[in-house]
Amino acid sequence: MKNYFIIHGTFGHNKENWFGWLEDLLKAKGYDVYNFNYPTPEGHNFENWSKVLNTAKDKITEESVFICHSSAPIFLIKYCLTYNLKIAKLIAVSGANNFEVGVPEFDNINKLMFVKDVSNFKNLCKERICFYSKNDPYIKLEALQDFAKSIQAQEVVYDKAGHFNASAGYTSFEDIIKYL
Repeated sequence: MKNYFIIHGTFGHNKENWFGWLEDLLKAKGYDVYNFNYPTPEGHNFENWSKVLNTAKDKITEESVFICHSSAPIFLIKYCLTYNLKIAKLIAVSGANNFEVGVPEFDNINKLMFVKDVSNFKNLCKERICFYSKNDPYIKLEALQDFAKSIQAQEVVYDKAGHFNASAGYTSFEDIIKYL
């Protein structure tokens, strides 16, 4: 059965930006939605985030759709590669890998999620879509593009959506609906 997982990024939480809005929308359509709070910045590492997702690991199927923001897409990729889990779709919003923003408090915890070789992910995930903006204030455009290419994703590029967060006006995200 198709279900949805929403994963927030570094220094975030599950009800910020458009995450709560999307959760409510999908639940209203009758879907099971898993939108957990992941520890950040305290306890922000692959092992602790995995413990959270492991609470619903038995719900992850080849029909599961993951919507992940910022550092969450690379966490999910590492998780799928580690556990050899197959999923239907990853929608990565402002996702990157092996990129440091130049702010030690972010870089020190984000690098704990990085993956050297993401090439096998395409064998675990049927469809990969990357949303990113040309004016993301945190992640360079080249890093966003490189990430999308590395996972062989369909790219959905905006000119002025920032980091697709509340400060960029994203408390809802209507455009993402057609990709779910």
